[in-house]
Amino acid sequence: MRRFLPSSPPAVTRVDLHLHSRASTDTGSWFLSRALMPESFVDPADAYRTCKARGMDMVALTDHNTISGALEIAHHPDVIVGVEITTWFPGEGHAALHVLAWGVDEAAWADLDRARANVFELVDVLEARDIPYALAHPLHRVGDELTVDHLEICLLLFPLWEGRNGARPEISNEVGVRIAQAAQPELIARLAEKHGLRPRRNGPPALTAGSDDHSLLEACNAWSEFPPSARPADVLDHLRAGRVTMAGDHGSPTALAHSVGTLLLKQYANNGAAGLPGPIRGVFSDLIQHPLADPVKAAAAEGGGRGGALGGDLMRDLRRDRRFVRRFRAVGRRGDSPARSRERLRMATGWLHERVLASALSPKDFSLGRLGQRVDALTAAGALAAPYMLASRWMKAEREHSVQMEREYFGLPGLPAADRPPRVVMLTDTFDALNGAAGTMRRLAAWSGAQAEPPVTVVTCSPKAADEPGLRRLASIVDWPVPAYPSDDVRLGVPSLLDLLAVVEDSGADVVHAATPGPLGVAGLLVARALGLPFVASHHTELAQYAMDLTGDRLAAGVVGQGLTWFYGQAARVYVPTRVSGRGLMDAGVDPERIFIFGRGVDGETFSPAHRSRQMARRLAGDDATIALYVGRISKEKGMDALADGFRHAAATRPGLALAIVGDGPYRAELARRLAGTRHRFLGELRGKPLAEAYASADVFCIPSLTETFGQVVVEAQCSGLPVVVSDQGGAVEQTRPGVTGLVARGGTPREVATQLAMLADDPEMRARMGAAARSHVLARSGWDEVFGGLVEGYRTLLAGDAPLPVRSRAGLREAEGERA
Repeated sequence: MRRFLPSSPPAVTRVDLHLHSRASTDTGSWFLSRALMPESFVDPADAYRTCKARGMDMVALTDHNTISGALEIAHHPDVIVGVEITTWFPGEGHAALHVLAWGVDEAAWADLDRARANVFELVDVLEARDIPYALAHPLHRVGDELTVDHLEICLLLFPLWEGRNGARPEISNEVGVRIAQAAQPELIARLAEKHGLRPRRNGPPALTAGSDDHSLLEACNAWSEFPPSARPADVLDHLRAGRVTMAGDHGSPTALAHSVGTLLLKQYANNGAAGLPGPIRGVFSDLIQHPLADPVKAAAAEGGGRGGALGGDLMRDLRRDRRFVRRFRAVGRRGDSPARSRERLRMATGWLHERVLASALSPKDFSLGRLGQRVDALTAAGALAAPYMLASRWMKAEREHSVQMEREYFGLPGLPAADRPPRVVMLTDTFDALNGAAGTMRRLAAWSGAQAEPPVTVVTCSPKAADEPGLRRLASIVDWPVPAYPSDDVRLGVPSLLDLLAVVEDSGADVVHAATPGPLGVAGLLVARALGLPFVASHHTELAQYAMDLTGDRLAAGVVGQGLTWFYGQAARVYVPTRVSGRGLMDAGVDPERIFIFGRGVDGETFSPAHRSRQMARRLAGDDATIALYVGRISKEKGMDALADGFRHAAATRPGLALAIVGDGPYRAELARRLAGTRHRFLGELRGKPLAEAYASADVFCIPSLTETFGQVVVEAQCSGLPVVVSDQGGAVEQTRPGVTGLVARGGTPREVATQLAMLADDPEMRARMGAAARSHVLARSGWDEVFGGLVEGYRTLLAGDAPLPVRSRAGLREAEGERA
């Protein structure tokens, strides 16, 4: 006969001491009461089953100002009847507290309910009836903000504090614990004398923990542990004696978003969810852990439960996304837990958000006739993201309030600016492209990633998500071609707002900086506004002028210009690379007080005449040539026509003059046609050592663009010992000393380009003299380390409210330009 031995008693007894059910109707929330919604839709029986399934030895319900929910399950021998009581400091307006009490019967609750208008009378009743009680979430603002005096009184009144609340941010819980643990006997004695109150405990309050869950999703994510207990009465005795410890997790924005979001969804479910497609009703009910009110009736109303086009489209897309289905099922096979609930709901919400956002912004079949549908889809995508945004904003406010309360309580000074460098998320729609702005972002990511604590996280969109030191690549939901751009190889990725929000939160960002005004930059603006973070932006491309060059349509250029003015008008600061680009923003109406210079650095080792190579020279133009070099994107707005026609004219009488073009772009075929019959070569894109060798192996650098906001290639060419030919418009001319390090082609016209190229081609001594002066000129500039360090220091002054010198006025720009010239 097989003998069954009793299992070993548990080492501890676990109880989630703060849990809500649908009985929590006395919300204290004006918004919920106006919406006729409770704080929870959880059936007490479901709460009991979930707690037991998640490893709790006993179950406690603590609904707001009622014990009715707990009484529904009180027939179980392991149930503790509890309540969360709202009470007030008498005569102090809306200074309110929440008090947890356990082991409450109907007669006791009647007495407590009568006394709860006055916290002092409430505590007297609790003590008279020997009911264990605790201050819930001590730093949470129930009504008016509590003061230091209020907290001191709470240390005298409450022998138990809730030290870990599963719905509050970690810092809020930790600050509460630090304040509680500081209440040593000598402090308690001083506070008792100060406030004229009898202390209920001669020392720090004992610390409890509970989930404060309203949805079942996060039930038992935090719990209290006691010595092994056989009955609820044993747990109550342990509470009275302070024999309790905290366990479990703190709250998170994602958990809060799910709690708030599912509250609305459960209201929708209770109303029958008539608009919900039949094919996804079961998944919907499972995710929010709430049955639909009448699934048969609702399905019939939808025509047999087929769900119409929306349901069919969603289910078709879902079945096709096999990777998502596999991951979702794998998570579902795990044991029930708050983490599983959180992950499944986040996956489902994220998937749906991406699909709806893609349908709203897809470049396919874009027409005015479907604009209404796209607006509806965009609204739906925003609605799916809204709970996460709001939860993140609320959590941020709670964290800031907790830190402020700690400093006020302990009399600490404000955080010194030197405690740590600011943390910044830098968003760029172009990271891998061949242009100066993208190159700066690559250098910034490498510089930050090499730091022990990276101050800047560069974020961009890519076909697949990936992480590198200093860089986060988000998977793009939709890729937009640049409107009117004659090539499809430059595309702008649209990110998931939820993914971007997660990156900003995970990085602990203090500032959001949009390096480009594309989809990622706009998404960054939305996230920054949602979180209450400072938003700054960079301006380094004359997009309005590009629009004019590419379309020839003044209306299109005007629309782009107005959009850019609005975008930069939202920024606390706008960083520009040169004075001329700052002047353009002022002309467009951007406040001069917000415009700051963020220059570019130089790497004198990477770009140097020492990299000159005979082999590279032959690759650029063959033997015995005077080589004019162009590096950059081959696009019409870069002055390609002036370059081609100017070179052709200069080379007509100089057979040794050759043109080497490094880069690629949509204008390559047309440029080749215009250069036909001349000595020229296309090298394609070069990076790293080959690019450095190309610069060093040429004789002259030429870029006649009128729209450069900086001209990083001009700096690199000069650092490599090349004299330069630039136009007198745009930012490239600011990087030169005309007549010393290069020559200026006025207006960037073909005739001027030809004249300056011919002058340098005919005078080797001038080339050598200007090349040497060019290298000395740029080596006197700041290096990249200094440039990026200065940028971080600028973030620090922004956060501290200090005011470094902005670009004050157009007049100031002209004066500075005059001094430079």
